[in-house]
Amino acid sequence: MINDVSSRLSDVLPDDTWFYPGHRDDSTLGEQKPRIDEWRERGW
Repeated sequence: MINDVSSRLSDVLPDDTWFYPGHRDDSTLGEQKPRIDEWRERGW
């Protein structure tokens, strides 16, 4: 799943793209992009 997030969203859409996860605060892809490696380490 995390690979899909990278390849289909954060690698394609601009960093200023907003998303609304429904379980945390709204954010932009650019704000969350640095956390992708951390999520992979957690096994997400």
